[in-house]
Amino acid sequence: MDNSKKVSILKVDKTLYESVKEIFDNHGGLKALLQGRKRAIIKINAVNSHPETYTNPAVLEAVIGNLQDQGVSDIRVVENCTQGNFTRMVFSITEIGEVCRRTGAKAVFLDEGPTCEIKLPGIDKTARFNRWLTQELNPEKNTNDVFFLNLPKLKTHSMSVVTLGTKNLLGLMDQHDRMYDHNYNLHDMLASLGQLFPPDFTIIDGLKVVFHGHYPPAKLLSRCTESLNILVGGPHMLAVDLVGAKIMGYEAGEIKHLSLAQEKLGPCDLENIQIEGDISTFKTRYPHTFLPEFPEDVAIYKGLEQCCPEGCYSNTMALLQLLYLDHNGKGGFNILMGKGFTAETLEQIKPPLLLAGDCAINEAKNYLQEKHGSGYIWETPACNDLCSTIKALSSMMKVKTTQMVPLHPIKSFYLLAIARIKGSRARVPI
Repeated sequence: MDNSKKVSILKVDKTLYESVKEIFDNHGGLKALLQGRKRAIIKINAVNSHPETYTNPAVLEAVIGNLQDQGVSDIRVVENCTQGNFTRMVFSITEIGEVCRRTGAKAVFLDEGPTCEIKLPGIDKTARFNRWLTQELNPEKNTNDVFFLNLPKLKTHSMSVVTLGTKNLLGLMDQHDRMYDHNYNLHDMLASLGQLFPPDFTIIDGLKVVFHGHYPPAKLLSRCTESLNILVGGPHMLAVDLVGAKIMGYEAGEIKHLSLAQEKLGPCDLENIQIEGDISTFKTRYPHTFLPEFPEDVAIYKGLEQCCPEGCYSNTMALLQLLYLDHNGKGGFNILMGKGFTAETLEQIKPPLLLAGDCAINEAKNYLQEKHGSGYIWETPACNDLCSTIKALSSMMKVKTTQMVPLHPIKSFYLLAIARIKGSRARVPI
């Protein structure tokens, strides 16, 4: 059995520092894994500042402590959060920024600074990435003097079924380029990113499992999280992801990006992964779909031909639920998404109306504007234009975007001003 595909499942029954050390020790020890490298990049998961949408800061601090105790003197904690936010603000709101300050690790906001364009292997697509990152993790170099550690959360996801190490790499990509092909092509893109930026080691923060979507509203957290108090780690990201998926009740065949990664990277399945720890104790299948908690007076019209869960559907529904439950958003409107609408459907739809995604816009916009005029018809282009969706839905639901940030508006704008000065390309709804 290939020892490089060994994966450890560790119950955290001691300090987090000791537990992280044990994960490394199970794979020959951190000193051996570092191979003399004194620099490290840690890719956390910090989608947003909402509770349970980011890697537990205590786990991050334990990882940093282990690296520093092995002589790693230059540690960078990197992320490029989701649209509607900017990473500097997410680090400021959460304890992630404080962990960086306390430990001396340097926060690197990948939405700031110049970018470069890279061809994604195996697919007909290029994407922009932070230039500094691509210089540090240059996929064309035969050797690398930086230790790259992937630190995702244990989560299901409405768009990709699970979001673990491979999905976490999407946060390396520029926000603008994430808007496109965030549809049925998402799975190919994720598998390609796994080839482009393979980490040296992956540790999944499984202190809690998060389910029912990718960032559940605060009001639903008790129904969308469960304490497992585990860490899952190993040097082979795909192997770690397959074990993490199994812990949440999913097989590789149910997760397109992991199935594609198996094809691209060669044989890797639970049968040839050396699992340290008893995976059979995890028997719950954690749902990846949304809880049915939406405003009753919002009608959703989905195209009969296509309506991608990876794009306009999940993007729109996640935000609709969040604004409704956490910010008292109002309903009383219609949403049209996907493509393939009957004449009868288009005839009965009336404003106020949101056309979500290019498919719905291209098929229905002209007809509906000729019939009703352009007033009270909003549109959000691309497949995953979360920034435009925030603007549209917050307006329709009578929610001020400043209410969505747990900071005083003056501080938010101050942080944004600094980010812009530093070259931020984050798409924020202002």
